[in-house]
Amino acid sequence: MGSAANNSILETLHQMHKQFAELMEEVNGGLRRIRGTELRIEEMQALQDEAVKAALNQRILMDSKQAMLEENEKGIVRKKQLQDEAKNEREFNNWRDQIAAAEAANAVLSDEILEGLEYLDELNAKAEEARKNLKATQDLLADMKSKTQEVRERAEEEIRKLKVDFRKVEEQLDGEHQMLYQRLFKVKKFDSLAPVDHQSCSGCHTTIPVDQIAKIASGASAIACPQCGRMLYIPTDHHI
Repeated sequence: MGSAANNSILETLHQMHKQFAELMEEVNGGLRRIRGTELRIEEMQALQDEAVKAALNQRILMDSKQAMLEENEKGIVRKKQLQDEAKNEREFNNWRDQIAAAEAANAVLSDEILEGLEYLDELNAKAEEARKNLKATQDLLADMKSKTQEVRERAEEEIRKLKVDFRKVEEQLDGEHQMLYQRLFKVKKFDSLAPVDHQSCSGCHTTIPVDQIAKIASGASAIACPQCGRMLYIPTDHHI
């Protein structure tokens, strides 16, 4: 088989390799994006759980303080009743001091409750924001999966069609070229070919000796790049 034939066949195969690689990237790229979004959802779920837990703990704390305030107020009412029943001035003054201390403590507790409720509002807002963000990302994931499935089905159909022509083109290589090609393809798959450009391997830019370029051009030998191992060919619009 002449050089033009082998080089032309390898060039065609290289274009098919690129098509295969692009189709596979369409599928794999979508799957990577899905996985990345799934991981982001896991993180967002953890953030939402944390926000909800913080709001719940603050709500429990506020309920506890509110119950304490109400109990203290009942205690003040009882103390005032006892003050009214005081038998002497000393007892009356004692209850008065206790009532004043209790009311002062309740004033501080009331301020704490007000501040705590404001903080609870902030925590609830954060939890709601986390919930909305999580829901939006979950909706995005569902849409992404649907579109990725469509892309995958289309790409797989194109791959099936391309494989038919791919095998036919491979069979056109002569014995030596086909043996080297098949050996390299098993290892490198769609990165097993590289054109010669300006006396260099276009895959790794290693300079190829002139005598080897002559053999590639004449079809006398099937040659792989000594540096990257790709099978070399002379493209139609070659620059040597």
